[in-house]
Amino acid sequence: MRFLRLTLLILLILVVVVLTWVNTASVELNYLIGSVELPLPIALWSSAFIGAILGFLASLGMIVRMKRDNARLKRAARLAETEVNNLRNLPIRNDR
Repeated sequence: MRFLRLTLLILLILVVVVLTWVNTASVELNYLIGSVELPLPIALWSSAFIGAILGFLASLGMIVRMKRDNARLKRAARLAETEVNNLRNLPIRNDR
């Protein structure tokens, strides 16, 4: 399975490199205050990078909340484990 994933990753990288090499046409990028002419691969890679950064920033709140919940659950599990160990070490009394 690991070999298959590695092969697919190498194949994907190869396809991306070939497509980047072949598509060197210039595109005009229009934004609010002006425009600029860029090679197509630079425009695609920069938009993908900006999208990845914005996606990470959008999910940052959820990541922080999950880490906080994970820490709270670990504390609760540690406390419960300590309580169980303390109860196991109590001597057994028969009051009958």
